[in-house]
Amino acid sequence: MTDFISIEKVYGILEDAIAPEALIESFPLEKALGRILAETLTSPGDVPPFNNSAMDGFAFKSDELQKGGTVRLLVKGTSYAGTPWEGKLASGEAIRIMTGAATPEGADTVIPFERTETVDENGSTFVVFSAERVRPNENVRIRGEELHAGDAVMEPGIVLTPAYLGLAASLGRASLRCRRLRVAVFSTGDELVEPGTAGALPPGKIWNSNSSVITSLVRTWGAEAEDLGILPDDPNVIRQALTEAASRSDFLIASGGVGEGEHDYTSRVLAEMGSGITHYHVSMRPGKPFSFGRVAGEHTCWFIALPGNPVAAAVSAQLFLRRALLLAAGSTEPLGLPEFPALAAKAIKGRIGRTDLVRGHVACVDGEMRFTPAHSQSSGMLTTLAGMNAMAVLDVNTDRIAEGDTVRCLRLLS
Repeated sequence: MTDFISIEKVYGILEDAIAPEALIESFPLEKALGRILAETLTSPGDVPPFNNSAMDGFAFKSDELQKGGTVRLLVKGTSYAGTPWEGKLASGEAIRIMTGAATPEGADTVIPFERTETVDENGSTFVVFSAERVRPNENVRIRGEELHAGDAVMEPGIVLTPAYLGLAASLGRASLRCRRLRVAVFSTGDELVEPGTAGALPPGKIWNSNSSVITSLVRTWGAEAEDLGILPDDPNVIRQALTEAASRSDFLIASGGVGEGEHDYTSRVLAEMGSGITHYHVSMRPGKPFSFGRVAGEHTCWFIALPGNPVAAAVSAQLFLRRALLLAAGSTEPLGLPEFPALAAKAIKGRIGRTDLVRGHVACVDGEMRFTPAHSQSSGMLTTLAGMNAMAVLDVNTDRIAEGDTVRCLRLLS
C-alpha cells in the first residue's frame, strides 16, 4: 500500500533529485521569454551613454538661475533625439531640446516648454522664464546614472520576463544564453479521444483536455513542449513511444493511467526499461496521485505522472511540475507559487488530515483582498478552474474557514 506524504515532502523529493543539467543554448530574444538565463549579462557601456534631456524644453547652464527673478536667454538652435546640436553654450544662451536628445557642453538643466515663453526680436529668439520654475540640474539624465560599463545587469537563474528582455535589447543584445528544457507530454487511456475528431463523441469516451492544459503551461513556463497525444493501453506502443521521447527530452509528463494497478502499462513498461519510478499519494485535494523518477537512458530524463482528472492535473502541474522545471533550468527565483492573505468572502470547507486547495477568484474590494471560492470543487470540472486566479489553502489541521476570516492563498499562474 502506498503511504500518504505531504506537499512539502514532494517538494523535498524534487529538490533532492533534480539538478540543472539541461543544455545551454543561445536563444533570440523573441524566443527567450519565460526561459531561465544561464549567463551573466554585463553592460558594454555607460547607460545612458551621454547626458540627455528627460523633457521637451530648453537646455541651459544652471548658473543662470543664481541671479533669480526672470531669466532671459538667447536660443541658439535645437537638439533632437539622434541629431544633437553641435556647439557649446555660452553664458546667456539656451537651446531647444527634445526628450532623449543629447545636452550640449555648457548645459546641465532643462526647463519644460510649458513653463516658458518665447520672444522674437530682430531676427533672434529668446526664451523667458522665472528662475523659481526650475531647479539646477533638473530634467537631465546624466551619463552612467543607471549603469556603468562592466556593471552586472542580469545574473544566471532569473526568469526572463518582458522587462528583462527589453533591458537586454537596450544593451544591444539580440540573444541570450539559456537552459533549454524539452518536455514530452502524453495521456493514457482507451477512453480518451483527441479533440477535433470527426463525428460525435462515442459512448464511454471523453475528450483529451489534459494534454492541452499541460503543454500550454509548460510553454508558458519557458520550456519546449511536444504533445505525444494519447497512448493506447498497449505496452508495445507505450514502450516505443517512451523510448523515443526519452532520447530527445528532459522530462516525460504523463496524466492518468499511471500507478500500480493491473492495467497500468506505463509503470510496467518503465520498470522493464530499468527506470526508477516511485508512486506517491499526496495528502491534498485535488491531486492525490503523483509519480516521479528518472527514466533509464544515456542522458538525464525525468518522469512525472500527474492525475487524470483535468483540474487535479492542472493544480499538480502548478505545484510540482513548475518547480521541477525551475530546478532543472537552474532558477534562483522562488520555486513556490506567490502567497498572500485574503478575507474569505464565503465560508470554505476542508477536511482534517489533508491539504485542501480551493480554487476561486481574488479581488480587491473596499481596499481589502477578498477570496470567493468557485461554484464547485470537483476535480473533473474545468469550469471551476477557467477564470480563477487563486487557491485558498486549508492545511491538514483546518476543516473550515469562516466567512470574513483570513485565509492563506496561492496565486494561480498562467
